[in-house]
Amino acid sequence: MLKKLNRKKQIGTVCVIIGFALLFFTLILIPLKTAGSFKYYLLIPAGLLILGPIPFMWQDGVRQMKQKPSPYGPWRRMRQSGFFDLLVLLVIIAAILLACWGFGLISYNAALSKHAALAGGTASTLEEARQLPGFIEYNFLQDLNLIAKNYQAFGTIALIFLGFVLVCGLYMRFVSPIVKADEHLQIAHGVYRVTAQYAAAILIVLISLFPIYWMVISSLKTSDELMRAVPTLWPDKFVWENYPNVLNKAPFARYLINTLVTTVIMMLGELTIGVMAAYGFSKGNFKGKNILFMFVLGALMVPIQVTFVPIYVIIARLNAIDTWTGVVLPNLVSAYFIFMLRQNFMAVDNSYIEAGRIDGLGRFGTIVNVLCPMCKPTLITISIISFINGWNSYFWPKMVTQSEASRTIAVGVQRLKETYAGQFVSNYNEIMAGAVMAIIPIVFLFLILQKYIMTGMSKAAMK
Repeated sequence: MLKKLNRKKQIGTVCVIIGFALLFFTLILIPLKTAGSFKYYLLIPAGLLILGPIPFMWQDGVRQMKQKPSPYGPWRRMRQSGFFDLLVLLVIIAAILLACWGFGLISYNAALSKHAALAGGTASTLEEARQLPGFIEYNFLQDLNLIAKNYQAFGTIALIFLGFVLVCGLYMRFVSPIVKADEHLQIAHGVYRVTAQYAAAILIVLISLFPIYWMVISSLKTSDELMRAVPTLWPDKFVWENYPNVLNKAPFARYLINTLVTTVIMMLGELTIGVMAAYGFSKGNFKGKNILFMFVLGALMVPIQVTFVPIYVIIARLNAIDTWTGVVLPNLVSAYFIFMLRQNFMAVDNSYIEAGRIDGLGRFGTIVNVLCPMCKPTLITISIISFINGWNSYFWPKMVTQSEASRTIAVGVQRLKETYAGQFVSNYNEIMAGAVMAIIPIVFLFLILQKYIMTGMSKAAMK
């Protein structure tokens, strides 16, 4: 896109991109006390790089705008932009936040005056109240409501929203007409937009991957380094012995077998029952079909923390505590997977099913030879998600397993905090090492099969 611009605007576009990158870097450094005062001086070159190219980049657009003025007024022109409605929404949110800030400030000052009076004095700030001999800060903080405790945060977020709205409004009022009048300036702004999209994507990826990076790096640190008040992003010394220590402390091979067996059984159960139920809800004709399907959807809103007590009682009466059966049995059906498959089966035209019946296929033959091949991406997606959920399951295996013979890997990692004497220790580096070994199969599975996950999800969303 830069090749379509003349030399002058190419240089200006690059300068603006560098200026915004420097500005963003400066904003990241400002909250860091270790960055020093030089970070504020970076605002000067950032501002020069952003504002400097304006005169020679906008002159063509200003001239063309004067030659062909818009028939609409600025207010109507701004209203025609779809982005204007978003700005109005942000203004409403900012007004609500400002109201919360005002209410919180009043409540905060009222509570402060009350506790200062109980302490035998007056105070307008918390620092002054701390000087009073009878002032108990803990009681004061406990007396504050949620809005009063966070009134400063409400005000700060409201100001950020209003500042964003102001900048966008000024851009729409003064800059947007100039950009529309100059085709080359539109190309330059397209470069800004693409660059910002890539920068935002990279930032989101880094934020998403940072917990995994921190887990891997922490697994290679000593326990003392990991417990420092100021964390380090790179180990002072790589401690590879953490991984053999984990294998010696816990029967990870047994955990792996337990997890693999239970996960595969749950995956096959959810897939089989989900396919049959989805076929009945999508292609079957019987009374109460829609009502029963509403009950299935209602099951999506009930978390396991609500139902685990009756389920635990049932498993206990079946003498399935601390067995693979107890881990697997409550997880053989997934209401979400039934819903996904039903939506896909409904999209299959009934003529294919009629053709299968003419060829002599029964219900199971129709499911296996007609519906499943036509919904293959969704079936693969469900299998992968079911496998990942079963592998990472922690709450129910934690409740129902009691010995090493039946524990899964997610529960086994948590057991690394215990020594052989049953005491808890702060060996978080070894716990991190166990967590790294636990997620390796899932990471490889996702990297290999991610295209099927995305395809299946997109198809389910379009039905």
